[in-house]
Amino acid sequence: HRLFELYRYHSVGFSSDNNTKAAYIGEIYPSRSNPLPIWAHYRDRGYVTARVETGCDDWAELYLGGKYKSKEYSVGNRSLDYELTSPFCLPEYYPNVGNAFGNFKGPYSLTARCLYGRYVHDWAFDYLSQLRGELRAHRAKQLAQQKDVRPYMISATFLEGHEGSGEVLRTVDDSLAAFLESMRDSGELNDTVLIMAADHGLHMGLNFAFLQSGRIEHQNPFLVMSVPEWLHEFSEKYQAKHGSERVSPFAANEQRLVTPFETHHTFRVLADWPEFETN
Repeated sequence: HRLFELYRYHSVGFSSDNNTKAAYIGEIYPSRSNPLPIWAHYRDRGYVTARVETGCDDWAELYLGGKYKSKEYSVGNRSLDYELTSPFCLPEYYPNVGNAFGNFKGPYSLTARCLYGRYVHDWAFDYLSQLRGELRAHRAKQLAQQKDVRPYMISATFLEGHEGSGEVLRTVDDSLAAFLESMRDSGELNDTVLIMAADHGLHMGLNFAFLQSGRIEHQNPFLVMSVPEWLHEFSEKYQAKHGSERVSPFAANEQRLVTPFETHHTFRVLADWPEFETN
């Protein structure tokens, strides 16, 4: 697998509202009837779909629930096979009285976020690791029996970077490193596209309030993607055969202006990905 960082990745709005809508549905102001979150497109194409949301938000309900006569179409069995949200609404982490988004309690707090004696993100990583393990084991069994294999699309949202001090994010380091190492060691990165991205940069704290560098950082969030070697090889051959520029596509994208709209397009292309012969 190969790793690429999109250095010129650019947000399209101040907060998560516009940026996540651009990434997940391809529009900030949905103009189409029955707009679907991106994971529904994957499920329609035979993928097992899962989502983890550590901020006590039901994204599809929040942004798309009012677009349907029946919410079941958007947010129920229609789009997800597995979903983990409700534990992150427990009052120990997410206050059920007062301000749920204060500086000292809730998903935006500048203190470590914990639930039953563990970091909130550890519960999410545990779930992701267990789910991936079961899906991979079933995949191996199906391959051994020469049966069709259902691929999977998993998305997860973490909020440790969403606070003013910039200190909470470091609590994720060890767990994130272990998670990525498990993907590497299991061989999962050889057949899986992994995208790690922030929907926007930090817009809390002194840097954003007083410094131009802070405002630039807010509009220039982080995005890296790991792609399997076979996908990288295909892109190189496809570009050489059909492209107008003699460039390496993934490497060139590292210095191109990219927004969440392009992220959405990437999701859609991968959802419709056929089995190409790369020779």
